[in-house]
Amino acid sequence: MEKGAILRLKIAIVSNKEYMDWQAYLAKAKNNVHTAQSAHAQGDCDSCTSRAYFAVFHAEIAALIKLTAFRQDRWGHDRVQEEFNRQLVRSRKVCPASLQSIHNDLIGRRHIADYTAQHVSVRIAERCLRRATEMVTTIAGVLEVP
Repeated sequence: MEKGAILRLKIAIVSNKEYMDWQAYLAKAKNNVHTAQSAHAQGDCDSCTSRAYFAVFHAEIAALIKLTAFRQDRWGHDRVQEEFNRQLVRSRKVCPASLQSIHNDLIGRRHIADYTAQHVSVRIAERCLRRATEMVTTIAGVLEVP
């Protein structure tokens, strides 16, 4: 096989891997929304809030993989939000500014739900679920365009 053909094959493999990665993270985001909805229906506001946050986090990762060159061996929560907002909201304006504060809002609520003795209220859990659904739906709409 000639060198050029090998290089094209390697590029195709890397491109396909990245294509699959963003889809995997978007699938995780959607699954987390469904899990949050189920937890909410069962009255489990802490789990609803926690899964709503992870829906947002995974949707941001999917967008970063598909739309930017930004990569991490380990996706750090603060860095994902920072790069998502910097590259896709403020700089390239691929996503609306209304998404910019959702990550920070939900991570704070998730920390209460997951790491304290307090429980998240029904009202707060519903708000987290609504905002996560908005963000995942918006990002999916951007990413799934052929």
